Amino acid sequence: MSSTSPERWGVAASPGIAIGPAYVLRRERLVIPEYRIEASQADAEVTRLEKAFTDTTSRLQEIRDGMESTGLVGDIFDSQFLFLKDPTLLEHAKRNIRELSLNAEWALQRELSRLRAVFESIADPYIRERSSDVGFVVRRVLEALMGREPEGLGNAPAGVVVVAEDISPAELAQVTRESIAGFVTESGSRTGHVTIMARSLEIPAVVGAGTGFVRNITDGDPMIVDGRTGRLLVNPGKETVEDYRHRREDYQTLTRQLMRYVDLPAETRDGVSVRMCANVDLLEEVEDARRYGAEGIGLYRTEFMFMNRRDLPNEDEQYLAYKSILEAVAPQSAVIRTLDLGGEKIPSGLDLAEEPNPALGLRGVRMSYSRPEVFRTQLRALLRASAHGRLKILLPMVSNRSEVDFARSVLDRVKTELEAEGIKIDHQVQFGVMIETPAAAMIADLIAPQADFLSIGTNDLLQYTLAVDRTNEQVAYLYEPLHPAHLRLVQQICQAGRRAGIVVGMCGEMAGDPLHCWILLALGIGELSMAPFAIPLLKKILRDSTIAEARALLAEVIQLSSALEIRERVERTMRQRFPVEFERIVATG
Repeated sequence: MSSTSPERWGVAASPGIAIGPAYVLRRERLVIPEYRIEASQADAEVTRLEKAFTDTTSRLQEIRDGMESTGLVGDIFDSQFLFLKDPTLLEHAKRNIRELSLNAEWALQRELSRLRAVFESIADPYIRERSSDVGFVVRRVLEALMGREPEGLGNAPAGVVVVAEDISPAELAQVTRESIAGFVTESGSRTGHVTIMARSLEIPAVVGAGTGFVRNITDGDPMIVDGRTGRLLVNPGKETVEDYRHRREDYQTLTRQLMRYVDLPAETRDGVSVRMCANVDLLEEVEDARRYGAEGIGLYRTEFMFMNRRDLPNEDEQYLAYKSILEAVAPQSAVIRTLDLGGEKIPSGLDLAEEPNPALGLRGVRMSYSRPEVFRTQLRALLRASAHGRLKILLPMVSNRSEVDFARSVLDRVKTELEAEGIKIDHQVQFGVMIETPAAAMIADLIAPQADFLSIGTNDLLQYTLAVDRTNEQVAYLYEPLHPAHLRLVQQICQAGRRAGIVVGMCGEMAGDPLHCWILLALGIGELSMAPFAIPLLKKILRDSTIAEARALLAEVIQLSSALEIRERVERTMRQRFPVEFERIVATG
């Protein structure tokens, strides 16, 4: 590595430590030919485009047929086929050919630019990440159009650390945990499909290493990738390599030991219980949730059924999807969030106007209020599915008590309708409110009496409270869950829940971070929902803790005035109290 420091930091995406020689996946820049065609050439260009879609589908199917991985990994891979099969992508590109007289490559690239703009305006980081899925699929079609052979990892030597600008699910599907040691990408986030696949395959990974990282790496450069911390070391010394080998052995031993906690209750030594649930977005993730000891599903998003399609999913289609989730998690419960979509997320179907700032616009319950027929259809499907399991309904993006009253009234009307139709439903379905705006946090005492439970969405609550876009590298350092303003809002929400006699849960990223465990315990969070693999460690920490020591730490840090002071104090305490876990597993800082 010539012109940069031998140490670099990225986003810790998949835990574990990888040690091995670098294998650089260098992508040739696609220079898209752009030219106008004659009207008489349009049919030929459309045929060429359709053939490229067909050829790409066939190539991806060959990869899928040869995959050893099934379940979650296979399902994520299969999701890319949806973009190829979806008529919207192809039809819009064909329209660009016929109406704008563009050649096939230009027509498709223009549609990709439109879709990227749609995704990048989305507030939810997980859904925003789906832009990369579209981009990888379109790149493959463009390569087919231009007669290029797609690059991949099928020929990567065993034991290497793959270094790339980005990696697609199709590429990662060609490897196993035994074939590569780990990978690093310049772009990406913890919510991307590739990082979810990496965690499922137990391949250590760091993403978001930053532009320019790849060009400074040479094939064969010795590398260490710490997927717990995001630390990257290039050409490390012998002592460093030996130290990380010992860390890797310790990590592997401890993670195996953590699986002993899977079936144990999540409670402190002095008897305070916290329900541990999993965030899932795919049906196949329920199996992972069970394997890691989840006590139910704490958040299931419903947006993906509505995206990238011309029409809206009908009641029966939604009913079958919700029924499958509830049956898979039974006898535990599943929290299913109602639609958190705005005009920027569904360019067709709802026919909503474009918005200059969608994150602050018509999304969540606001969209449900403006399109009550869509909301009513979803509630009918949810209530019908409730007969097949334990359903909890969660209302997103609330900022007014009147929005909760509106949703309650629609829910009650739908229940009455279904009863009149003789359709069986569960009359004990719980109705919850997601607290993810500062407004909702400030009036939590007014909202709580109208809800059966509250769920804090820390990702949005934190970015709205601090006015920080965590995807913006210029200000991402300000995105601190232990900021005193954020802690005081969470404290206020928990107090409102206690007064109303209802459980307050948390489903943002803060919930799965062991560094925050004592603080959340002391604040009174009764349910934590996180990525499934994070559950065993949280259970171990809780079972080795007491509520008294957690409350003592909270009493100390709640008086501190800066986020840095609070973080340093919390981290020092947790490291002292759990030295093995925080050095060998979490290794924060």
